Amino acid sequence: MIKEKLLHHIWQFKKFNTLHLYTIEGEKIDIINVGIYNTNAGPDFLFAKIKIDSVEWNGNIEIHVRSSDWIKHKHDHNKSYKNVILHVVYEFDDKDYKIHNSSFPILELKTYISDEIKNNYTFLKENSFDFIPCEKLISNCLDSEFLNFSENLYLEKLKSKCEHIYQILKLKKNDWEATLGAVLAYTFGLKINAEAFEQIFLSIDYKIIRKISKNKFNMESLLFGVTHELNNYMDDYPQNLFNEYKFIQSKYNIPTQLIEIKYMRLRPFNFPSLRLSQLANLLSIYQNLFSYVIGIKTVQQYYQLLDDVKASLYWNDHYVFDKKTTKYFEKKLSISQKNLLILNAFLPIKFAYSQSIGNSLDEEIFEILYEIEHENNSIISNYKNLGIKCKSALDSQAFLYLYKNKCLKRQCLNCEIGFRILK
Repeated sequence: MIKEKLLHHIWQFKKFNTLHLYTIEGEKIDIINVGIYNTNAGPDFLFAKIKIDSVEWNGNIEIHVRSSDWIKHKHDHNKSYKNVILHVVYEFDDKDYKIHNSSFPILELKTYISDEIKNNYTFLKENSFDFIPCEKLISNCLDSEFLNFSENLYLEKLKSKCEHIYQILKLKKNDWEATLGAVLAYTFGLKINAEAFEQIFLSIDYKIIRKISKNKFNMESLLFGVTHELNNYMDDYPQNLFNEYKFIQSKYNIPTQLIEIKYMRLRPFNFPSLRLSQLANLLSIYQNLFSYVIGIKTVQQYYQLLDDVKASLYWNDHYVFDKKTTKYFEKKLSISQKNLLILNAFLPIKFAYSQSIGNSLDEEIFEILYEIEHENNSIISNYKNLGIKCKSALDSQAFLYLYKNKCLKRQCLNCEIGFRILK
């Protein structure tokens, strides 16, 4: 059965035959303005303007699947609906409507909507799929002017990230430097350890981190001290970290805690041991990192900021404590790791800050994204197989957000691809 949300979409974008519309009483309807879509309580569309026969009406539009839903939803006793000028329904099924309410006309849409829209919507909402709901229909709407909506999608993603950033900012009492630290930690932790890394910076007063971050070893001892049982290792390095951590813990009255981190399902180069050391190094190099991030204008400047970030010497031939490897090399940030930090930490913080002070940095952020190579993963590959091109990180970031927040949730009516399919 057709859903009310689809009827909202059809009315809002006039995806039906509007040339010869008539009420169930045979009165001619001309739509001058469909109104403003209302996502709050009350009628579905506000401030609409229509003409019925020769009379112009201004007011609200209510939409239902069946005309009897008006009584079912008790709108006849709700004053919010007294200014309704048209009841739009998919199917007229209330033969006693005149008894219930005769103050406004009714438009039955069923015969004005094409079978293609109804069939495509049913397919998108109900059929099983291997990757995304529209995978068998998307080729019909790909053209040279298609897919110029990456910017809007990415802005939507940034705004959703801002919600979390502002929550952290509130916890940190409007300290942007502390907020950046938590966002960086989350990004360094990757999916497996993101929340655990973030918890380190949420649970410790950032004043302490400011004081000890001037010394890289002290910063490492703190990060490792709250995530590893350092006294269980034999090498001098973890033992020295343990001793320093106990001193810092006592000096700053840091509560005893052991935040659980995971090594499973991670490649050695992404082990939390290396990531913690690299994070400590970054914070020790830049005492006022937030100021650097806000002032940067180009992607090359971001790369330069991260060029010297690396894990401590101990990790040149280790991935975990007490297990030496045969290969010896610096564990510096790779280009993909740098891009990850730019995309998921620096740009969101920059955007959130600019929004908080009423500035718009959209174009500047887009220019940086255009310069970063798009990500390569299974999701982006699957989109490419459907004929969608990813030219830069702007596209890949947009489509990763689209996949997670719309495709998997079958939010096809909120997607430009779905919009085109349901034309």
